[in-house]
Amino acid sequence: MRITGRFAVVFLGMENKEKEPSGATKGSVRGPRMAQLMNYCARQERSLQQVRAWMERRGVDPEKGRDWEQQLTDQGYLNEWRFAALYARSKMRQKKWGLAKIRMGLIRQGISTEHIEAAMDSMEVDEQQETLHKLAETKWGRLNQYPIAERRIRLMRFLHAKGYTVAQARSEAYRLSTTEEFDQQAQPE
Repeated sequence: MRITGRFAVVFLGMENKEKEPSGATKGSVRGPRMAQLMNYCARQERSLQQVRAWMERRGVDPEKGRDWEQQLTDQGYLNEWRFAALYARSKMRQKKWGLAKIRMGLIRQGISTEHIEAAMDSMEVDEQQETLHKLAETKWGRLNQYPIAERRIRLMRFLHAKGYTVAQARSEAYRLSTTEEFDQQAQPE
């Protein structure tokens, strides 16, 4: 269970840890900046690169930053695999991205290759195919003012830009164009 919001700093990571009188967990130093950082990480999943950028913008000492990164990881606020898996699922579902674009996004976020591969493996193939079909059909419907050959090309470019492979884009374009050509031939004039 993940608690988010304004008071998440108070609740997260404190279940099985002894509390010191200052309110910090044993072995940690928690000042106002660390509390802000914990709140930043509690609001949504963050990558290590995002956390480092946050600390750099606020002028946190690099050595202290490494200690804080370790504390965040130990307390469950920062988890690269969890970030990678959530990033991949959300980009596929919300932005309809293909695997190539998701992979590049994770690389830009500074995620390790092992975590990227694990995130890619965790995605369901059926859901990917369903997303691709719906996206292609929607775009195909919007391109009805063009001849079929041009619609195919435009659809393939669109799908490739969304991160789908050339083979997937070509397959969808020909599936939709063949279906439409068949429907047009079946209709009596």
